[in-house]
Amino acid sequence: MLKHKKHKKNKKKFSVFFYAAAGLIAVCLAVGFFLFFQKQPASIYVYPQNPKQGDTVFIRVKSQASEITGNFGQERLIFYKKENSQDRVSFLGIDAGQKPGAYKIFADTSKAEHLTKEIKVALADFSLAPAVAAPNLKQTGYTNKKAVDNITKNDNPALKKILSKLTPVPYFKDSFSFPLKKIEKTGFSFGKFIGFAKDKLQHLGVDLKAPKKTEIYAVNDWKVVATLNLSNYGKTVIIDHGLDIFSLYLHLEEFKISEGKMVKSGQLIGLSGDTGYVTAPHLHFSMRIGSSRVDPIVFIQTTKKINDNFMLADISAAILSIFNR
Repeated sequence: MLKHKKHKKNKKKFSVFFYAAAGLIAVCLAVGFFLFFQKQPASIYVYPQNPKQGDTVFIRVKSQASEITGNFGQERLIFYKKENSQDRVSFLGIDAGQKPGAYKIFADTSKAEHLTKEIKVALADFSLAPAVAAPNLKQTGYTNKKAVDNITKNDNPALKKILSKLTPVPYFKDSFSFPLKKIEKTGFSFGKFIGFAKDKLQHLGVDLKAPKKTEIYAVNDWKVVATLNLSNYGKTVIIDHGLDIFSLYLHLEEFKISEGKMVKSGQLIGLSGDTGYVTAPHLHFSMRIGSSRVDPIVFIQTTKKINDNFMLADISAAILSIFNR
């Protein structure tokens, strides 16, 4: 008798669960039907909304329009269409020297839809920290004057010439990966100010631990646009990933790829070393988005947003639009 009652109780619980699940599925199907057959208003999503200097902002525009253009101040935003989706995405670099404050991101569609999103840029820790003294002559073989002259007169102009060439289409399909199998920071961090006697320079990459002849990998697809041997930066590889995004790998011991060659994400491109202005072997890794100098570690982490599923957000927006009618 007790066994029979317990069976009936369990059956009742199962029925309640079954009907609740069926109801939830019905609601989801109804919303899905609405999303499929109804035109949704264009929308813009950004992450993060409160970036710091040197951060990367992910931008997603949802619209049925065939073309999206945008800007952040004087910086042009280049959008590309995700595969099997109407979404357009873009990456905005917040330069290491960007003045803190409120700014607006603008996106316009070919259907005359005008979208805006405000972000608030904050000071990064490196802007508040005091400068550290540059390595001395005994450590590097370079005087302070020679080190500064090499950067300002030789290395940076050489990089600027290469990084100024815009490729307006993406060469990559997925998020970016790291250039080493194991990521461990060493030496100077991104944005750190370094004092060279009368001059102060900013370290616009991140130093990663890499003993001599450690394998270095491409962080994403596509074209090697430069293999250089620079005064301070040593043997340097630069890869153009499209959308005005470049990755840079400095102080290499040996190139494993040549200029003009196409590479795939994770492909071996060189071996780490201590060429140029260094005190020990390591990899100096940098990223550029247009003219913006961004923290490469934060950039790679932000690109993971490409793979996010925004279905729940879209369903929420659809429900809200139903009730707002």
